[in-house]
Amino acid sequence: MRSGDGEESFESFVRAHEASMFGQAYLLCGQHEEAQDLVQEAFARAWHNWSRVESYDDPRAWVRRVLHNLAVSRWRHLRHPAAAGGGTTHVPAVGAAEPDAGHVDVAAALARLPARQRMALVLYAIDDLTVPEVAAEMNVPQGTVRAWLSRARTTLATDLGFERVGHHGHGRGAM
Repeated sequence: MRSGDGEESFESFVRAHEASMFGQAYLLCGQHEEAQDLVQEAFARAWHNWSRVESYDDPRAWVRRVLHNLAVSRWRHLRHPAAAGGGTTHVPAVGAAEPDAGHVDVAAALARLPARQRMALVLYAIDDLTVPEVAAEMNVPQGTVRAWLSRARTTLATDLGFERVGHHGHGRGAM
C-alpha cells in the first residue's frame, strides 16, 4: 500500500465522490450489492493507477468511465451466463443505504432501457454532463445522444406512469 500525500488525496477523492458514483452504479445496474461491487472495483482500479489518475484534469471522469465499462462488461456476462464469474478486487465497502421503493421503481425502469440510452441518461441527468460532454465520453455524435435521451425519457415516462404534459400549457413535458 502506498503512503503519504497520494493516499490522503485518494481517500479524500473517494469520500468526495463515492455517494455519486454509487448512485450512478445503482441506476446503471439496478441492484444494491452489484452497485457497491462496481464502485469498489472502479475505486480499486483508480487506486492502482492513482499516481497517474490524480494528475488528470478530471479524475472523476476517469473513474466514471471505468465504472461504466465495468457495468457494460457485467451486462455482457449476464447475457452469456457461462461467461459469468470471476473475482473482484475489493476496497473497503462503500457506505450506501438500501434504496427505497421509489428508487427501486426508477432503477427497474432504467434497467429496461437499452444500455447506451441508460448510460447517456445517467451521465446527463445524474452526473450533470452536457450533451456535448456525454457525446465525447461515449464517442458518438451529439445528435445520437439527443435521440437516446429523448427515447429514454419517453420510455421512462411510460414505464413509470407519467403522462406527457405539453398540451396543458405546462411546458415541454413531465420529465
